[in-house]
Amino acid sequence: MVSWQTKALNRVLHLTIKRLMSTGGSVEETRRFIEAKGPPRVPPGVEITPVKAQAFRGEWIHTPQSSDTRTLLYLPGGGFMLPASAQIPLLVASINREAGTRAMLVHYRLAPEHPFPAGLEDCLAAYRHLLDLGTDPKSIVIAGDSAGGGLTLSTLLALRDDGDPLPAGAVLISPFTDFSMGGNSRFDNARFDPMLSADGVKEMNAIYLDDTAQDHPLVSPVYGDYRGLPPILAQVGSTEILLDDTRRVGERAREHGVDFEVEVWEQVPHVWHVWPFLPETKAAVVRIGEFIRQTVAGAPAEHEDSAGTRVAKGMPAAPRRSRSRAKTGSAPASGGT
Repeated sequence: MVSWQTKALNRVLHLTIKRLMSTGGSVEETRRFIEAKGPPRVPPGVEITPVKAQAFRGEWIHTPQSSDTRTLLYLPGGGFMLPASAQIPLLVASINREAGTRAMLVHYRLAPEHPFPAGLEDCLAAYRHLLDLGTDPKSIVIAGDSAGGGLTLSTLLALRDDGDPLPAGAVLISPFTDFSMGGNSRFDNARFDPMLSADGVKEMNAIYLDDTAQDHPLVSPVYGDYRGLPPILAQVGSTEILLDDTRRVGERAREHGVDFEVEVWEQVPHVWHVWPFLPETKAAVVRIGEFIRQTVAGAPAEHEDSAGTRVAKGMPAAPRRSRSRAKTGSAPASGGT
């Protein structure tokens, strides 16, 4: 059952963020809006320090639960053109607390000043920086939300193709994976998505792609070859226009033999994890922490006998989710509105 807090937040987002995105404000105006909120208010015990590197910009985020035995490489969203909001470091700190990770938040270069592949190059540089520090790749999990979720997949594909050692796993939160605007949810959920509009998402094409083809697998990883990639957990809302960005990439990955788990959460907004007052946020972050601990430890996650995506009902009950192994080759069942 959807919490009353989520229902209330969805109404507010429909009248504010979605309306703002639908009016098509400039990149500069939107950046000023984000930056005007200032830096995050860091809770007691959370330490944020700059990463000492020349090839990219980033920050280390530690909590009292952090351990060098597990490392989270986090790629924030923002439509490939907006900086990480002040809510993202707080989300990363929450994951640290549940997973016992230390985290590196990557502030990759943004379009239109730096179109593809600049942002991806920064994400690759950040991962390789961890390796240069002596970090065991099997102790690393890459995670990202929205555009950062798509970049997480692109980073995995590029690392594999370049012959780099791969991380233990990856986590995707409401990922954007398709610049070609495929998937029925882009249209079927247009009225129901409390935050994103299809027209607003379309504007990213010209800004980020430059002359790159829309179906290039490193900009639209839904077209990627997933053979050899590590386990992946994806969480997405049932009413998001990006719902099929997750379901389709999960289906393709499973066809290629990858353990790709999809959780569809009922009626939550895009990247709901950044609103800590939602009961669904706590449950989702706990689940991410479980996945990271199991994946880094090498313990196989539980899996149901039958494949398919199911709709998570939120708190207080544990979310219902697909835990289908890639070997089944089954596509997720339909969720959504």
